[in-house]
Amino acid sequence: MQVEIRQYGQQDVQEAAAIWNEVVEDGVAFPQTELLDAQSGHAFFSSQSFTGVALDADSGAIVGLYILHPNNVGRCGHICNASYAVKGSARATHRGKTGSALHE
Repeated sequence: MQVEIRQYGQQDVQEAAAIWNEVVEDGVAFPQTELLDAQSGHAFFSSQSFTGVALDADSGAIVGLYILHPNNVGRCGHICNASYAVKGSARATHRGKTGSALHE
């Protein structure tokens, strides 16, 4: 699978929220317990410093996403926090692993 990464847009909200909700429902990675719908998902993803989506280049389907936002305030505001979510069917493919060939 060839993966392309681009910035989140409102057209991505359904797929991005579904992936995010899958991770939330797993209950092991994120502190959130509330699921996102189209409205709350778009508000959440667009309020981050950056939200990126990972696409399967062949199908155009979103297979993962990440959000970046400050981890602290003031002098430490330049330190970021990142959260990653991968669609269950795309997990364990090692496409997001550091040093992997994302564009095979």
